[in-house]
Formats: sequence, structure tokens, C-alpha cells
Amino acid sequence: MLSYTEHDNAQAVEISVSGKVSTEEFDRLAENLESFIKRHGKVRILERITDFEGMDAAALWHDIKFSLRHLKDFSRIAVVSDPHIRNLWSSFVAPFITCEVEHFAPDQISEARDWLMWPEGAADI
Repeated sequence: MLSYTEHDNAQAVEISVSGKVSTEEFDRLAENLESFIKRHGKVRILERITDFEGMDAAALWHDIKFSLRHLKDFSRIAVVSDPHIRNLWSSFVAPFITCEVEHFAPDQISEARDWLMWPEGAADI
């Protein structure tokens, strides 16, 4: 299951992933995200992953194609997940991502949002 929330004023999107993701769900999300990217240019993504059971084969293929088309359209990505998913994500996705990426534990959703919204190039205090 996928849920998708836009934050236009912050040029950010929150995506929650759980269970098994179908092709139809992924395609709806991709269509929404592409429209958001067209409106804002580079965007920030918070991806919250819980109880993920995988994707059907077509959804995985659509995800790969989408990701390759939009590699330079993300300015910052916060991934909130358990360590097992974090390691899987890092192995498959991280080598292709050129933006800032930070990983957070499931109980650090507030910290993930804070980091995501922190101004780019601002020094940490």
C-alpha cells in the first residue's frame, strides 16, 4: 500500500510504503509525483517504509524506469525504516542517487521531517 501527501509550500512529498505494492498503486503515485516535479523542479522526499512485503514485478520495473528518469529531480531524501530495509535500500538505490540522503529509525519521523526541511547549504548548529 502506498500513501502520498504533497507539501507544496515546502516542495516536499511524503510517501508511506507498507505491505505489497501493486503496479496500479505505483503508477498512480508516479503520475502524482511527476506532476509535482513539473510544478516545482527539484523536490524533497520523505519515504516512510513499514511492514514492506515487496512489489509485483511490473511495479518494480516501473519504479526502476521512473527513478532513472528522475535521478536529478530530487534535492533531498529522508528514508524512515528499520535497519533491514535501510540496508536493502542502500544496496539497490543509493549508488544512483546524487542528492543528499539520510536514514532514520521508525521512531525518528520528527527528526526526519526536520532534516528534510532544513535549508540546503545551511550550517548545522
